[in-house]
Formats: sequence, C-alpha cells, structure tokens
Amino acid sequence: MAAESRIARRSAPPTIKTLADITGYSIATISKALRGSPVVAPATREVIFNAAREAGYRANARGMALRTGRTCQAAVLMPVTAAQNYEWDGVEYTQILSGISQALDGSDYRMSVHVVRDAAEGCDVARRVIDQGLADGLIFSGILDDDPRIDLLVESRFPFVSLGRCRQPLDYAHVDIDNEWAAHAATARLIAGGHRRIALVNPERRLSYALDRIDGFTRAFREAGLPASHDLVAEGDLSTQFGRESATRLLQAAEPPTAFVCINESTTLGVLSALGSLGRQVGVDVDVIAYDDINVSAYFTPPITTFYQPIEVLGRTLGEFLLRRMAGEEPKELRQIFRPKLIERQPDSLGGRLVG
Repeated sequence: MAAESRIARRSAPPTIKTLADITGYSIATISKALRGSPVVAPATREVIFNAAREAGYRANARGMALRTGRTCQAAVLMPVTAAQNYEWDGVEYTQILSGISQALDGSDYRMSVHVVRDAAEGCDVARRVIDQGLADGLIFSGILDDDPRIDLLVESRFPFVSLGRCRQPLDYAHVDIDNEWAAHAATARLIAGGHRRIALVNPERRLSYALDRIDGFTRAFREAGLPASHDLVAEGDLSTQFGRESATRLLQAAEPPTAFVCINESTTLGVLSALGSLGRQVGVDVDVIAYDDINVSAYFTPPITTFYQPIEVLGRTLGEFLLRRMAGEEPKELRQIFRPKLIERQPDSLGGRLVG
C-alpha cells in the first residue's frame, strides 16, 4: 500500500512507530534521525523528515524530556491583574515577550507563557514548573523587596532570569533598569530648574523598584540640601486612572507640586489629563518628566522630557541570558543594569513662574 494511503487512513496522532511503519525503518533509526544523530545517513534522514511532515508528526515534549533531560521549553510568567476596567494591563509585556521570542529564535527552545495574578501565584507556578519538569528555565518580573520566587529558584538551583532585582543578597541572573539613578536624575533636573515641591507618581512600595525610585528621589533632595517632598509621593497600580486621580488630589493641596516625576507612560497620561481638566499647562504651569519604555511620550501634547529605555531590548536580553543560564553559565556572569537615555523635550524650569 502506498505511504500516502496509509497516512490518510490514520486518525490518531502519528508517533515514531507510525513513521517506522510508513518508511520501513526501525524505531531506533527514526528516533536517532529526529534527534539529528550523525550516525543516520543524510538521505535516510531526509526520507524520515519528509514522512514526518506529511504525517503531521510532532515530537512529544514529555517523551523528549525523559530521553534527553530537556523539555526545550522556556517558561515565562506573565502578570495580569484581576481588577476590572484596568486600562494598561499587558501593554509593555507584549514587547517583553517579543524580545524574548527574538532571542529564542534559532535555538531549540520555544516559549511557554503562564499567566499569573500576583507573586504568590507566580511562586506556585514556578514550583509546578520545577516539580513537573514543564520547562528548562524561567523568566519573570514584578520583583518584590523580598521575593519568594527568587528564594525558591535559587534554593532549587533552577535556571532563571528575573526582570528586576530584590533587595536580598542572593546570587541570580537578572536584567534591570537603574531605577534609583533614573529617579535621582529626573528629580535633580527639576531641582536645578528651581522646583522644590516635586511629586513622585510611583508603584506600591512592596515592589523593589518602587523603593529604588524613592531612594533616588530622596537622594536628589539630600544632595541639594533640601527637605524631600515625601508628602507628594503617590503610590498605586500605575494605571492611567491612578495617575489622573493622584495628580488631581495633589494639585488641590495647600502646597501643590510644581512638577511631577512619573513612573511610566500610563500614569503620565493620567497626570496630563488631570492638568488639562484643571486648566494647567505643561511647561507653563507645571513640569512633567516621565520614564518611557515604548516611546509613547514623544506623541504627548506637548511632548515631555523622558528617560527612555526600549523594553524590547530588555526582553531580548532576558531571553539571551536564559539560554546561557540553561546552558550552564554561572549567574554572576548574567547581570545587566540599563540606564535609560534622557530625551529633553522641555526646559523643566520654573524660570519666572510663580510657585503655588
């Protein structure tokens, strides 16, 4: 019977035995050919691969893991919020996934995405990935000051790379933004422009990078010999709504801010919305400096000064580091801290404006 007829009659997913029946080669030869073994002649390998394509054969990941000790899966924990009507969820993360995918392209690895709602669920998923052998390595973000996921993975000696750093003295691979430096540079720029009442629109301080931002914000005031405006630090979920509500509240205070440092594009958009609704104008009444990782700030009206770091580059570095970590490279060799580029679009100076 022709090979095509035998393929058409089969309804169950094709296996290595299926390919052996189709080609007439032994199961051992089929297995070696699919693994790329050099002992299989090129002509034989071509016949087997052609049959595999025609039959729709896909290697069984669990079986491959048993044979080789590798799953060829790189797991990524993707955070989502359970809150309703959250406007910005996942925007940056699509760029991170794109960068990771670029890094894995051309390797044996494919990305598996696991959706998690918080660090606790992320820890449960990480434990399941390890215990069930679902992947050979892991990438995750949203790093806490003292992060149980990092504790678990370091103790398990499981390959991983984190986007961000906890504040504990642990040895692990990571990629991060120099958040302390960025907050310091933005605040120092505004102080040099004559501002004293500066607001910081920041994440919740359970997140490690939120504490880094507060440290940099505080250091800029200390170096200028000024009291830090800690009463103008707003902490929240980084949504556009949070940015708008925070700015509206702070601008109606007895001693309102004359400038804002915003943690991301979403909160910046909310701050600009609040300024517009209150009849305030950027560069005239209030100055705003933002951190930007998807180049949105260039399209705000008016464009604002930003510290820019393409998030896709972070994602690509995460993927590259994970491949090297899964290959056995030591964590101490896999650490990179990026400093975002200052893009000046406003003078960010009080000049002759009245304060208050």
